[in-house]
Amino acid sequence: MTRREPGPPTRWFGLETIRRLKSDQLGFYADMQARYGDTVRLRIGPHVVWLFFHPDSIDCVLRERADDFVRFEPVMRVLEQWNGESLLTVEGERWQQRRRLVVPSLGTTRVSDYGERILEATARTIERWRAVGQGEPLTVETDREMASLSLRVAASTLFDVTLEEEAGTLGDAVADLSEVAFQESLSPFRRPLWLPGALSARKRTAMRTLDSVVRRIVEERLAGETRDRVDVLSVLIDQIGNDPEALRNEVTTLLIAGHETSGATLTWTSLLLGADAECLREVQSEIDEVVGDRPPTAEDVKKLPLLAAVIQESLRLYPSAYALFPRRAVNDVTVGDTLVKRGQLVSLVPWVTQRDARWFGAPEAFRPERFLDGSPRPRFAYFPFGGGPRVCIGQGLALTELKLVLCALLKRFSPKAPAGPVEPIARFSLRPKPGLMQAWVPRD
Repeated sequence: MTRREPGPPTRWFGLETIRRLKSDQLGFYADMQARYGDTVRLRIGPHVVWLFFHPDSIDCVLRERADDFVRFEPVMRVLEQWNGESLLTVEGERWQQRRRLVVPSLGTTRVSDYGERILEATARTIERWRAVGQGEPLTVETDREMASLSLRVAASTLFDVTLEEEAGTLGDAVADLSEVAFQESLSPFRRPLWLPGALSARKRTAMRTLDSVVRRIVEERLAGETRDRVDVLSVLIDQIGNDPEALRNEVTTLLIAGHETSGATLTWTSLLLGADAECLREVQSEIDEVVGDRPPTAEDVKKLPLLAAVIQESLRLYPSAYALFPRRAVNDVTVGDTLVKRGQLVSLVPWVTQRDARWFGAPEAFRPERFLDGSPRPRFAYFPFGGGPRVCIGQGLALTELKLVLCALLKRFSPKAPAGPVEPIARFSLRPKPGLMQAWVPRD
């Protein structure tokens, strides 16, 4: 009897797999699990790639045998073009050193200090919406609004600056680089800066814009006073010292990562609440009871369990990191019953695992209460921030930001369901297609 291969045919170096990854990643991953189960073997160009969907296998890769894997170098070299050598892109001892330097700036003792800055940035968005709407419902492109808001929050918490005049161009630069990263990570070749074409031109412009803004802010801070400043850059200067290049690289990485993930999650949460009027009423009632008529504070979000569950459920259904960066095995590793040979790649996909009916009943449904009832589930059935040693170090700040922003927005406005369907599309993070035109109704 012929043994069935744990994956699609590998002829022609997996060209059909590459085509499907470029055209419909989310559908491709879901189809692979449906056809071949929790372990799938792919051929992508010269590489053998293993997809692992079961939480036990994910636990092995991210935690138990984390030292046997590194992030796939070609993808990291794509990001190095604008991030430089930073916590995101280095491995081994260099990564450990970087982590020890960066973690203090995002520690739990610091997160509460950034709350006021998050609320100030959100208040500016609320006042602008109120001025435009004049007490009437207003329709906005929620994805763009949330991306802009998260960028201004990142600028405030990272640099203690508002960036009001540069927010638009900087946001466009980050969006362009995210598109470049998506395209180049699925290509066997990195796009040279000198290459003609629209995408190369956007890449050059975006890199210049991002680099000039971040370098200017870092250099101005190093030339001025850093004491008594409540922002990430000040803490990084205390840890790293007066090294403009190292500071620029770490701040750029945090700026892009924080802006992308927080903005996308705010968008998806707005969509889900707009489509579920009952849940929206319950969340707003919880906010009203805790906050009352005063502005919210960082302490308030600790008393909003339903809002926290809504965010968790949003991250389950629409994880910004829908697929983690691929890992390369540096040793032979046995993952479950599968031997992953040295040099082979591993890919883990929260989009599929977090929508698995074995771990989440009615997995396609929006049910925040599943995170309130204490139902047991495997450790890595839910991993929107990754896990193990390389878990996202900014998740504490990200969750605080999400709670504070939503608390402030939902206190003043009610999102409504969009007029038409919204499709998630895999880019560098998970985004709505074709954007998210949505009405927001003033509550007062």
